Amino acid sequence: MRLSRQHYAIYIVGLFLILLLAYLLIANFFHAPRGYYGTIDQPRFADPWIARSETILNGGLLYRDVFTSTPPLTNLLLLPPSLIPILVGMVNPWATLSFMVYFSLFNLFTALVLLNTFPSKKAGFWAAALFLLNPLTFGNSVLRRQDESILVFFVALSLFFILKNQHTRASIAIGASLLVKLTGGLLIPVAFLNKRDWRYIVIPPLVFFIGLLPFLILAGRDAIFWDFTTSGAQHPFQFKGVSLMTLWNAMNVGSRQISILPVAFLMIVGVLGAAAIIARSRFGIVEDMIILTTAVFLFSPKLHTGYFSVLVLLMAMLIKEWRLAILYFLFGALALVADFYKWPIIDYQAAFWLMVGVLILMVILTIGLHLQSQREDKITNVPVAQV
Repeated sequence: MRLSRQHYAIYIVGLFLILLLAYLLIANFFHAPRGYYGTIDQPRFADPWIARSETILNGGLLYRDVFTSTPPLTNLLLLPPSLIPILVGMVNPWATLSFMVYFSLFNLFTALVLLNTFPSKKAGFWAAALFLLNPLTFGNSVLRRQDESILVFFVALSLFFILKNQHTRASIAIGASLLVKLTGGLLIPVAFLNKRDWRYIVIPPLVFFIGLLPFLILAGRDAIFWDFTTSGAQHPFQFKGVSLMTLWNAMNVGSRQISILPVAFLMIVGVLGAAAIIARSRFGIVEDMIILTTAVFLFSPKLHTGYFSVLVLLMAMLIKEWRLAILYFLFGALALVADFYKWPIIDYQAAFWLMVGVLILMVILTIGLHLQSQREDKITNVPVAQV
């Protein structure tokens, strides 16, 4: 019996529910007893989602009335999961569970986008299943309770429209991704270089500007959340997260610490080098995105584990060989473990060497996917008489 795309969608929903339950059980029986999510009466949140949501609900203004380091659309999208903690009086498990489930729903949305991105239903299902099964997908949304799954969905939606040659919709979706996290801007040069369409240069910044304009008018300079002179703002030129440089500085004090200036310079050179390779060769939308994203993550002094979820999405779209799939799963698992060693275990040395392994796997996967694509091209280009 030939399965329709709707049948595959049902399988994806089923896989999503099984994985969501599995990771919720891990969170409940392994991490919660260790106090990772706080106590019953005092839930612990890594980001000030509740404060921002309360400000919005009380008629206040982001950036002006509450510290806000993220684009406006992120904070608006975080209103639904914030309502439950506010309504129940900030009591666990509901305060924590609402964010876990909400962030995980975006994993499902992304998987369904992947299913419909490919002409082949089986290829779409394979990519969606790989994405859901990677340990980082639910590890980040449930165990770490982080919001990168929202950005990943918007990146997936943008790629869907780009690959369908719906350039206006793609450009608007990229603009929306910028209003979630600035990382979405990586799509702009890749889309423009591959499609040579002016809309990718004009529309995304315009959408971003229109979305931010009310806050710029009312909050002024406080709404410039990417200010390079501000620590904690949303820009890459600072030490933060699980980057090797950040972990090295955490392990070493005094003269052995790394300065931000040479690292920032190295990042600029590395990213420009990757952009030059893309501009010259144009391997394809997804492959070029992997190359550029890998370069950014490899050299950036600010790197949170959840950022790797973007690569998890991109790589799922290309992986066809089981040996690459195994490395792909190991990559996600190792990144998740490194994050826990950074906090709450606070073993910076272990986290550092785990991140070395993560970055090596990231580079190996990027090269492996490129070689896989080359092998496929050779098979495709063989004359019929030689087959």
